[in-house]
Amino acid sequence: MEFFYSAAVMGYGVGRWWHRKYNFPKLIRVTKSLTILPKIGFPFAVVVVGNSVWNRVSLHNIGFFKWLDEYSDHEDFGKIIVSLAGHDHQIDYMVGILDKYLDIGGIELNFSCPNIRKFDNKKIPKSKHNLYLKLRYDMDPFSYDLDRVHSIRLNSVPLLFGGGSGKVAQEKNWTFIKKFNKEGLNVAGCSLVSIEDITKLCDMGCKEVGLGSVVLTNPKLVERIGVEEQI
Repeated sequence: MEFFYSAAVMGYGVGRWWHRKYNFPKLIRVTKSLTILPKIGFPFAVVVVGNSVWNRVSLHNIGFFKWLDEYSDHEDFGKIIVSLAGHDHQIDYMVGILDKYLDIGGIELNFSCPNIRKFDNKKIPKSKHNLYLKLRYDMDPFSYDLDRVHSIRLNSVPLLFGGGSGKVAQEKNWTFIKKFNKEGLNVAGCSLVSIEDITKLCDMGCKEVGLGSVVLTNPKLVERIGVEEQI
């Protein structure tokens, strides 16, 4: 079982200031989703409730070109997956730039933000990098050209004009995971809140698990995962 930090958990790929309080493992990191131009959303619209997190960040980000300018010289770029959002032609353009100038850990196609207007994505671009398709629990993965997709990740679930992750998302996301892993797809685990959930996700056929809201709700568990992964 492999682990990675889900989109935005580590900000733009370099972590957040408060992460220094913990001994988090060094894993693959997925950046905040980037749009081609900066987007103003609600960066602080995040609420932790028990083992769940509600957010309405709405793709708030500095934009693709500013990210390139400020973060593209990161020393450990091979462990960073860049998450992209936008219309198909915009994503195609950003993928082309990443392919030409950078060698990164992969590209995530965010086709599923639960609290932003739909971009109505249909096209999976060509890329030299591994592509990770990020969907919502009620989307059909077979609607896309999966021959170009390395694996599928799941977003938060729509909840009260925003998105819910963690415990509140388990039922819907895990139903998707069980169904499509049984059908031969490679869907990453998510929505874990306890060490026991890792075993459950493994039993569902997950080869990798994203650490998302659990970094907020139970950072000590993330530290423990890092220790046990090294054993």
